[in-house]
Amino acid sequence: MQKKVKAAPNQSLLDMVATEYGTLEAAIAVCAANNMGVSYQPATGEDVIMPDVDSIQKQEDNVLYLRRNNLVIGTVAKQVPDYRIVLKPAMQVVTNVTGNPHVLGYYSFDFVGLPSFLNVYPLADDSLSDNRLHYATEDRHLSGLNPESAPAAVSRPMSELSIPYVLPWSVGFGYMLVWSSLVATPVSCTFKDIDGNMAYAAPLTLLDNTSHTVIEDFIGDIEVEKVSASVAGVTLRLTRMHAAIATVNMRDYSMVWLGAAADGIPDPEDPLNADIILVTLGIGVHTIGIETIYYFPFTTPPYPYPSSARTMVIKVF
Repeated sequence: MQKKVKAAPNQSLLDMVATEYGTLEAAIAVCAANNMGVSYQPATGEDVIMPDVDSIQKQEDNVLYLRRNNLVIGTVAKQVPDYRIVLKPAMQVVTNVTGNPHVLGYYSFDFVGLPSFLNVYPLADDSLSDNRLHYATEDRHLSGLNPESAPAAVSRPMSELSIPYVLPWSVGFGYMLVWSSLVATPVSCTFKDIDGNMAYAAPLTLLDNTSHTVIEDFIGDIEVEKVSASVAGVTLRLTRMHAAIATVNMRDYSMVWLGAAADGIPDPEDPLNADIILVTLGIGVHTIGIETIYYFPFTTPPYPYPSSARTMVIKVF
């Protein structure tokens, strides 16, 4: 009399035959009863018909031995997942004219891709939005006035990694602050690849108020290191960092995790270091990021500059 047996974890069809009959002689009969090939891999819990066979195709001693010792044959090794960073934009401001913006009446520059710009899949051709940037002089920002904003001067394919801007001169004192609104959808300088992954680079750029000199591009970064992997996913050590800041107007900053990284836990090897966390990611696509908040010195309470931020896409497979 035939019966149904549920596949145990890590069992192939031949593992099930050996466990049920004590030999592989019955494999042909089992394949015929289930209309399966000998290489078929049943899912855990899947019912497989085990038909009656003659004594030649069954070794009772082997079956009894397996049952008495509570042994289940399972020879299929589960694939341990790995990870890859598939999209990580890296952009900086490069001015394309010279002269005093107060005299010229504008700033003119390009956001251009750095050599560290990473995209495993080709970028989509069409821009996602007008890539609108916000800008204001330091004194106007400190006064709480609303910033001005401007879209990209022209639309270019994302694959060119170059976004041109012409920002009309904004009257004021101190450095010109140029940044992306992090609540916009999508954020300025967001890139999308043909696999549908999206990530952005959103620096805070300081421009001189009497020339087209870039004083500094501010943006944090994340270092990714694999700690371990199991069938549950990949555990990564994330370290957030920021380059030393030379600008005298601003030295203090704080950082917060974005996306899947926000669910990370302290690294047991350095549990008091908030800049290092562990995060376990299952098979699929995950976005992680970092936002850096900057502060004007000698203001009480500390008054923030606009933030910078970046995200990246990690694929676990």
